[in-house]
Amino acid sequence: MDKAKSLVILLLAMIMLTACISSNNDKVLVQEESLKRKLTIELVARTGSSGNRLIEQILQFAAERPDIEINIRSNNNHPKDYSPWIYGREGSGEQPDIIELTPTQMKLWFHHGKLEPLNLVEPQYRDYTISSPDGYIIGLKSKINPLIVYYNQDIFTRLGLEAPSSDWDWSKLDDTIVRLKAAGENVYVMISPAILEWVTMNRYDGHIVDSSSTVFSGYIDSEEAVQAAEWLSWIGTKDEDYKERKFGSSTTHTPMPYDLIEDNMALAIDFAFALQTTGITNFEDIIQQNHQVSVATVPGRSGGVNIAKMSGLSIRAESQNKEIAMELIRYLAQDSDQFFLDTIQHTYDAYGGEDLMHDAARTVLLYEAKRSIPASLYMYEGQNHGDNDAYFQPRRPILQGQPAKDVLANEAGDIDFQFEMFKEAMENYISCIQQFSGVCGR
Repeated sequence: MDKAKSLVILLLAMIMLTACISSNNDKVLVQEESLKRKLTIELVARTGSSGNRLIEQILQFAAERPDIEINIRSNNNHPKDYSPWIYGREGSGEQPDIIELTPTQMKLWFHHGKLEPLNLVEPQYRDYTISSPDGYIIGLKSKINPLIVYYNQDIFTRLGLEAPSSDWDWSKLDDTIVRLKAAGENVYVMISPAILEWVTMNRYDGHIVDSSSTVFSGYIDSEEAVQAAEWLSWIGTKDEDYKERKFGSSTTHTPMPYDLIEDNMALAIDFAFALQTTGITNFEDIIQQNHQVSVATVPGRSGGVNIAKMSGLSIRAESQNKEIAMELIRYLAQDSDQFFLDTIQHTYDAYGGEDLMHDAARTVLLYEAKRSIPASLYMYEGQNHGDNDAYFQPRRPILQGQPAKDVLANEAGDIDFQFEMFKEAMENYISCIQQFSGVCGR
């Protein structure tokens, strides 16, 4: 009997000891969880794509750092979805430590003291970063959407024309355009902000904006920019050259990509991703629907630059986790072609793509991504780059024969006025984005 009592007492003691150990372990786990450093990241996701190269990299960083807890959230870059913290208002939930912005947004936010300079001064990071007008590193590139050439192989073969290539100079491009138009084939090179900037810089050695990226008078109406506008006017791309299409209750011209897919376009220069359509959003979709369509690098002399829609990651000045945020930024910056391949894939993911399939196209995009600079008038992700007159007012008067100098001077004055308003108060920029007016619509 005494022996049985002793066994019961021993069993109870063991249970109590186990409970104490379990309780202590739970306390340790809770304590360890509470000691984790939290990092909140706000990305722009244009679609509901489940796969995302950038998110994979961030999660890999988290897996290697058990002391860190990462919260990733996304918005679709509409003003109502912006984190209020970034423009000085209080919001709910965790404040973002890292936020994805366009270079123009970065420069405006940095001007207002909302972003932290990044400690990425080593030469190997130079091509991966975005700088403020006064030379501070304020962002790490995350998406790059460069201009590329689209062409119809069948039309080029039928007319005995050489396919576009990186060896083309401007004379070769001019000659090809002349021969295509003489054969009654459409050439799509719009007068738009990004195209105007690309031609001004590469063909005429000019700029459409000063080094601060905020002053356009004397630049967008400079002799070089006027020559670029006149060259684009010579090509004469007009919406009226293409089919009217019905989308919902409205009828509109949507040349890219539909006329290209339907063999109604021989040559085009446009962005690789985020084409302004109702479903076909990237070069891969176009190629899949018309195997005669191929892509090539934009022409021009060696050493030229591409103009790209671009986004990047910045650290909020008021973040409480700047040190670990900087560790992640450095983790994402790789000194190899892989960095640019990752930015291309992230751009593709953000617009609903999967793995890039065409090796030749991947080579074109890698080349163009590495030599890309941000489009000066690209204000927010998804912004129309000038596919119709409503988004770039100078196009129609220039095509109608009005002096390009006068038209561009008026445009430069309007843009400068708005940029001064943005620098005066962030609310003016938010209002512009909400209305999609002025430079925010370009």
